[in-house]
Amino acid sequence: MDDKLRIVVSHPRTSETFEADVSPRCPARVVLTSLQSEATGPFLEQAPAGQPYALVLSKSGRQLTPNTTMEDAEVVDGDQLEVQQMGQGAGC
Repeated sequence: MDDKLRIVVSHPRTSETFEADVSPRCPARVVLTSLQSEATGPFLEQAPAGQPYALVLSKSGRQLTPNTTMEDAEVVDGDQLEVQQMGQGAGC
């Protein structure tokens, strides 16, 4: 059985955070999907088309690809991950 990691996830537009216990083998895409589920409130609303969410490990600034596991990203217990929304920028 996997040990669990406690991670703290920050919302992309508010000061809200969400604490979660995840497996070291959990990929970023599963964390993001879970944060958009009814089980979490949802913590995140569904991302608009063309503006997917990404997880960034705060201590290193490393963006996790969807299939990167917490273990592969060297996430440890208590780490903070930022949710960033890709494709945001100034419009013309």
